Amino acid sequence: MSTSHEPADLQAVINHLNTALASQPVIEQAKGMIMLLRNWSADRAFAALRQVSQHTNAKLHDVAAVVVAAGTSAEPSDIDDETTRLVLAETRLSILGAGFGG
Repeated sequence: MSTSHEPADLQAVINHLNTALASQPVIEQAKGMIMLLRNWSADRAFAALRQVSQHTNAKLHDVAAVVVAAGTSAEPSDIDDETTRLVLAETRLSILGAGFGG
């Protein structure tokens, strides 16, 4: 049975998948940086990023972008200063240790 909502629903799914694909590289970069710094597995590094995301109420992509920017001395684009500050503080606390870069 077909409904009039299918094309819009399909477009929403396509948009969601495109967004997810676009954010994947920065998440993988952040995960790799954490794996290198902490000698953690990929799963543990991803879980740590997810934890920071949940604790700061920031999108996982934004958390990853802040981590990558911090590791490269660049500014994370399109992320407000308050989110950046919260993500960096939580990352220092839960991933790197309270004494790191504080």
